[in-house]
Amino acid sequence: MDDTIWSAVCRKNFRGNGQKTGIPRDVSARALSLMDGPEATYFYGPRRAGKTTVCYQLISALSKKHGVHSCLYVNFEEPAFIGHLSPALISGIVERHAQEFKKPPKYVFLDEAQNVPGWEKWVRSEVDAKGIKPIVTGSSAKLLSSEFATSLGGRGMGFLTLPFSFSEYRMAVNDASLSGYLHTGGYPAVVLEKNPERRTLLLEEYFEGTISRDIAARYAVRDVAVLRTIAAYVLSNSGKPLSYNGIRTLTGMSFDTIRLYLSYLEDAYLAFQSPHFSYSMKKAMERPRKYYAYDTGLQEAISRSFSPDFGRRAENAVAIELVRRGFSPQYYSNGFEVDFVVKEGLRPHAINVCVDEKPPQREAKSLSEFSSLHKKASTELIFGEKGISDWLLGRA
Repeated sequence: MDDTIWSAVCRKNFRGNGQKTGIPRDVSARALSLMDGPEATYFYGPRRAGKTTVCYQLISALSKKHGVHSCLYVNFEEPAFIGHLSPALISGIVERHAQEFKKPPKYVFLDEAQNVPGWEKWVRSEVDAKGIKPIVTGSSAKLLSSEFATSLGGRGMGFLTLPFSFSEYRMAVNDASLSGYLHTGGYPAVVLEKNPERRTLLLEEYFEGTISRDIAARYAVRDVAVLRTIAAYVLSNSGKPLSYNGIRTLTGMSFDTIRLYLSYLEDAYLAFQSPHFSYSMKKAMERPRKYYAYDTGLQEAISRSFSPDFGRRAENAVAIELVRRGFSPQYYSNGFEVDFVVKEGLRPHAINVCVDEKPPQREAKSLSEFSSLHKKASTELIFGEKGISDWLLGRA
């Protein structure tokens, strides 16, 4: 193996207690408690959400238990790897590790693995051999949460890794408040940045990087300007029923292309959809869908709206937290509005979010109407700054 490549690997490895592990992440603790099995572990989520830090947190914990050379970390965005990205590179690095330290690593971390064509075959072979345990991260929903899981045939365990939750934000910020969280969002580097102007610049950089690298380059999108316009439109209208006609008027694109571009935004973790709730999939498909940003700070930085809407951003934060907790939120509209409907077992659970300390009567009435139409439904009204904060912290 080229010594330049091995030197690049060594710069990120074997630091013992010298590795910076950042704010403790809930996903790290959860994954660590479930890593004893033979399955591959994979982390997927937005770029810059902290997946690399999660790797370092796991490496720190595993190294204390198994020794500093038990873990091998490889970041496939390393410039020294350009022109060498293939499964053979992974095998070569692992073999060099075994030569240097007289035995192979117990855990191999493959960061941003989607940059290596055929990486999943290497992972599959190691899982089948039951020797090295692969831990994989990536910024593509399609590559890691669906295609990879399918290729592993149930021998992988995935963890969605999002920007800081409100609980993690409070650990990072001394004078943390709900309004601060909704304004700044949860991207770790943004939260830790003190300069407001630099925060905005970082968020704009994340947006542009996602558009150009994670979408345009990956899917060979020719009209990047239109893609950027659709992304900005979706973020600006976060939490509102999305009008395909509005996007068509704005861009001149066909409905099929609009649907395709929206799927790209989801795949790159810029936004996620909330379909209309119905027991009939056909009826649900006939209704408009809402989209929510994966981060309220990014939504604010990119939004073309000139009126700050604390209420809508609080609703977006609740939507993100529902996804973090493993739900697939939907909404309901039938002469009255319910912000979210999630499934708790076989029962629908309806949620409304209101920032007012004394919510308008319509909020409770909408939940009551929903409950009367769906006899097994439970309901929940999250309101006021303290009520929303407590719910986001899991105290409700």
